[in-house]
Amino acid sequence: MHDPIDHSQIVLRRMIDANSNRVMEGLRTLEDVARFSGISKLQAEYKSIRHALGQTIDAVGPIALLSARDAQGDVGREVKTPSELRRTEGLASILAAAASRVEQGLRVIEESCKFLLPQESSKVERLRYQVYDLNAALRLAIQRDVDFLRQAKLYVLVDCQLPLEQFNLRIAQISRAGVQLIQIRDKQADAIRIVEYLRAACDSADSKETRVLINDRVDIAATTQAAGVHVGQVDLSVGASRRLLQPSQCLGLSTHNLDQVRRAVELGVDYIGCGPTFPSNTKSFERFSGISFLAQAAAWLRASAPGLPAYAIGGIDSQNLPQVLEAGFTRVAVGSCVWRAENPANAAESLRLELDRA
Repeated sequence: MHDPIDHSQIVLRRMIDANSNRVMEGLRTLEDVARFSGISKLQAEYKSIRHALGQTIDAVGPIALLSARDAQGDVGREVKTPSELRRTEGLASILAAAASRVEQGLRVIEESCKFLLPQESSKVERLRYQVYDLNAALRLAIQRDVDFLRQAKLYVLVDCQLPLEQFNLRIAQISRAGVQLIQIRDKQADAIRIVEYLRAACDSADSKETRVLINDRVDIAATTQAAGVHVGQVDLSVGASRRLLQPSQCLGLSTHNLDQVRRAVELGVDYIGCGPTFPSNTKSFERFSGISFLAQAAAWLRASAPGLPAYAIGGIDSQNLPQVLEAGFTRVAVGSCVWRAENPANAAESLRLELDRA
């Protein structure tokens, strides 16, 4: 018969053993949800947590934990609730269950370490708080249609200058022609006009094929049915924008150099714009990032953030599109070459076919 101290140590080791397995399994689930949803930043951070927890398990002693293991004698093994046997909401419910499992399991490990190995307890506590933030970020990200963004190749910027009836017709035409993202961008229009044209665009576009976003105006996006907002380097910050937006709304960021691309990935934006590539009829720039930047960004993204959608932007049209494709970009954001074309639908369809072939 064990004395009380020996018995308590065995119980605590069994608790750490069971919960470390539970947490590792949950972390792997969360890591894969992030990975296959294209959220590379969160995937890397979950992997880091997994490795850090492994170090704590090594410090406790894997052999001691294995020696205390008694899976067949675990009286809780057969106790199941109905919710454990089904995941009725698909990915969201799988994610929620794994997140809860990891958070609770880390707390048990932390408490057990306070007796067995106090110096590891504070490490586990830090991991637990990191996991709270990661789980919140992933659960919010999954509410956004990241799959749609990853598939979208043609992004068209439109203004609010046309009469509303003509605007509606043009939006419907380019949506049917394969434009997957439309951005309402008009620096001269006031908030009332932007909201009016946003609503018109959402009504006129095919909701299965096209999403409508707003440029800069996070306040308007947050209070409307916009699919999201695109901000620049000197606009409202990514963190502040995210706090204002609805969980389902996506957030894009303009980047002009490789450091900004890296930072965008760290900030966890849903997509980036890379440019300006060529002179544009829509916006004037003192300097152009050019094709060389696109090549650098494409190479870095392939290696470090392959799931992040990146759109080349700035003066791109059917004539210079081959240079963009050669640089490694298969997504583009364009303006006047579609929106002000003699036949916008044909112009959009032509670009979309070239992108699809690439």
